[in-house]
Parts: sequence; C-alpha cells; structure tokens
Amino acid sequence: MPFNFIREQSIKHSRDVVEQNLSRYQPLNYNRFMWWRSHTDGITPLSKRATLKERITNGDFNESSYFWQAQLALHNAKDKINLTKHNHTDQLEILAVDLSRYKRLMEDFNKEDNARLEALYNSFISTFNMTRTEFIDEICEWTDDLLSYYKHCMKFKYVASNTNKKLKRGRPKKT
Repeated sequence: MPFNFIREQSIKHSRDVVEQNLSRYQPLNYNRFMWWRSHTDGITPLSKRATLKERITNGDFNESSYFWQAQLALHNAKDKINLTKHNHTDQLEILAVDLSRYKRLMEDFNKEDNARLEALYNSFISTFNMTRTEFIDEICEWTDDLLSYYKHCMKFKYVASNTNKKLKRGRPKKT
C-alpha cells in the first residue's frame, strides 16, 4: 500500500526541517525535461585544476539538495491522501507523480553523492601524501567541517609533490 510505504519507511524529517533546509537552495522554474527537480544548489563547480581549498570554499563537496527535495515530495504525497475516503487503487493514482518524483530524486541523490565523494577522495589523496583508507578513517572521526580538516592537513600532513608542479607549469619568467 503506498501510504504505508510513505508513513513507515521513508519520511525521516518533519516538514519544517525539510523546508528549512530547502530554503538554503535556489528554487528552479519548471523544466519539462527535469520536471522532478524543484531546487538547485546554485553553485557552479570549479574545474579539477582549481586548488582543493578553492573547491571546498566554493561548495563543490557540499551535500546536494536532492535528498531534501525527495523528503518534500513524500510530505506532499502524504498530504494528498485521505485514508478514510480513498481505497488502494485511488491511492496509487493520486500518488503516482509524487512517488515517481521521489524515486527519481533519490536516484539523482545517490549518483551525485557518489560523484562528490569520489572527487573529494581523489582531491585529498592527490593533494596530501595519504592513502584512501587513512583519509576515510580520519574524516569519519573528524567532528568539524571540511575546511577545518583541510587546514589540519596543511599543518600536519606532507603536501604531495604534484601540487607543486601546478605552480611551475608554463613558460618561465624572464629575469
């Protein structure tokens, strides 16, 4: 039954918390090719050639808005249904769009989240002399934000030599 799916498993936050988190993101106009999305991060990601600190301050590794949009879709679906008036087939018809929106947003969230985590792993590993398991262990125990972890690594980790190559590329300066 669709209502039980919404009620028991998927709604993890109250509507107020969801709307408060979505207020940080930029609302989108309707797009018929991406109709399930209602908000965007509003951040243009920097290229891979930008420094790790620039990418962190730009917000390239922040959480995406798709999870919060999916939670909002479930709250909207829950508001549309009336258990005393609608039977099972009516519930499926009423909730079809919202459940499809939820499914697509969660697919987008998983894809985007994995891509951002991979970019974060690769950036830290290439910038600092550390392995992937060392990074995962340290970042899981870190209680502060990502920028403070970067500053910690700048003080106490050995900076890899390939980051210095970026400064030396190009034509040498005339003396």
